[in-house]
Amino acid sequence: MQRLTVDHYFTIGSSHARAGEPCQDYALSGTLKDGRVYGIVTDGCSGAKARTDLGARVLALAMEAELQHTQTLEDCFTQASIQRIRTHLQAMPLGGKPQDYLASIVAFCATSTSAKLFMAGDGAYATRQTNGTVQITEAFWPDNAPYYLGYCLQPTVAAQFTASAAKGALSVQLSTHTTNDDTNTTRDIPAQDFLQGWTTEIDLTNTTALAICSDGISQISKLASLEATTACLAFKNYEGSFVKRRAMKALAQWEKNGPIPQDDFSIAALARMHREEGAP
Repeated sequence: MQRLTVDHYFTIGSSHARAGEPCQDYALSGTLKDGRVYGIVTDGCSGAKARTDLGARVLALAMEAELQHTQTLEDCFTQASIQRIRTHLQAMPLGGKPQDYLASIVAFCATSTSAKLFMAGDGAYATRQTNGTVQITEAFWPDNAPYYLGYCLQPTVAAQFTASAAKGALSVQLSTHTTNDDTNTTRDIPAQDFLQGWTTEIDLTNTTALAICSDGISQISKLASLEATTACLAFKNYEGSFVKRRAMKALAQWEKNGPIPQDDFSIAALARMHREEGAP
């Protein structure tokens, strides 16, 4: 039998810390009543020059509320649920201005055998297989200018993205790297798929861990994102705050050797542990 456990962690990057600015990343995780687990990471847009730490938190909490009302994986990340999140953002629940609500989001909901993943904006997801192989897939937008769900508050910008996507002039590159493999694979996803939020399903049969990260995973100086992810997934103890412990240990080790997170960094992950029959 398999037992699922889930945890999350987020921390400020050196660029924001030096500037006396708040962390613009946020993360959540939890277990639903039926045993499914979920993780959410959000990343406020630094380029907006706004209080996007506010938007990152609102977006994460709105997504969590939607997941808590689902019954199956098929219910997760539907167009109707994403529209409800947009409606919530349009209410601007914490006031502010439209730019405050610009944030990327990556989320998953999973059973012991399958996970459904959602991404709007940029970010990454990674898996660790039973043989120890780690694979990370990162999303890259042209000119590092993602489409955010929060653009529902800026109709002109939303219309520009929609027009470019409709013409086929805009695509998102998904780049995948795997340990012990010097090559990487890339595929282009029509931006049209990302305007509503891109979803994919992940078979967890031969997977011991699934993680989602903000794009801060690629901005840890001197470290490739695959190397950083591998360190964050090297769990040895799965109890309690296992993701937080592992990430903080990795950060401490990196700082001793020179690499530091330049940007804010967030991660949420599940682990699948084997449980003996009859064990509590």
